[in-house]
Amino acid sequence: MKIHIVNYEEPTFNGILSKYAYKMKEELEATVSNKPDLKADINHHINYRSYTPSGTIDTLMVTHITDKVKMDSLKSGMKTAKKGICFSKETELQLKKEGIKNLTTILPAHDGYKRRPIKVLISTNVYQDGCKREWMFSELLKNIDCTKFEFYVMGLAWDLRGLNANIHYLDHFNTKDYELMMNMCEYNLYFGLDEGSMGVLDAKNIGLKIIAPNIGFHKEIGIEHPFETQEELNGIFNKLAFNPVSKWTWKNYAKQHLTLWETLYQKKNTRI
Repeated sequence: MKIHIVNYEEPTFNGILSKYAYKMKEELEATVSNKPDLKADINHHINYRSYTPSGTIDTLMVTHITDKVKMDSLKSGMKTAKKGICFSKETELQLKKEGIKNLTTILPAHDGYKRRPIKVLISTNVYQDGCKREWMFSELLKNIDCTKFEFYVMGLAWDLRGLNANIHYLDHFNTKDYELMMNMCEYNLYFGLDEGSMGVLDAKNIGLKIIAPNIGFHKEIGIEHPFETQEELNGIFNKLAFNPVSKWTWKNYAKQHLTLWETLYQKKNTRI
């Protein structure tokens, strides 16, 4: 099955449509040009607005239907195209309400850049009576993927020996470093069940999201991720570590197109 990608941007422009064309070429045994290949089995057109029917199995990339002109263009193209491929289910459903059939959705792909660790600030002293519940930190690290986080700890008397995580520790309070850490981090973590933490207040003021018990004046602040138990805390961090688009890769994007094209190709040849 020969696959050809019709990239209507080239040679005048090298934009996002060209990126999609050539990323798909990298993943598939496909050719790319700005005109349909009449000898190919599949011509996939990027995108629908410049679509020229090839007489083969034509599919269209469908996105950004924002006005009547574009809608009319798509409706015209779908009279001959075998399938329109949307970037979202929402778009697919909206277009079906407009009477356009033969649509499906394949979610877009990202470039797979390495995800940066989430930076978390812990700013409190700890005491012999355990009132700050600092033991929850070591338990937390046993139950999460520590590679997804960096921890910045400031305060007296922390015992961080043997903890298998990326931890930056300053064992005393320093105003300059405190401000620097707050501006580096995205979250502030506090364990104690007391009246409230001045560190939490500072973090809220500077714009960090707060992971802390919802007690004392924390209730007036508004805690984004409240917890009391270890189980609740572990759950918060596991949710933060989850990447909802980890599988939205170019490989999977191309594979889903290939599966669709194989189905269309088999249907055509079965009729013959």
